[in-house]
Amino acid sequence: MFETTINQLVRITLTNQPITTEFFHGTLFVSTITEDQARKVFHALSKTLGVGKVEIHPIGSTGEYAYDFV
Repeated sequence: MFETTINQLVRITLTNQPITTEFFHGTLFVSTITEDQARKVFHALSKTLGVGKVEIHPIGSTGEYAYDFV
């Protein structure tokens, strides 16, 4: 349920752009997106889950970002 809700929020935030979302060991990976799109997702997740509940990490220069939930 949590993963489905988060996936929908990401897709709504990025206006259904062609992206890939995947959960692995509780971390959400989103690719291929720009830094601006990654920030939009981060702010949407933080607004929904609370400030300080989400951490964002770029995966090198691949256009993939990891979101950890704390």
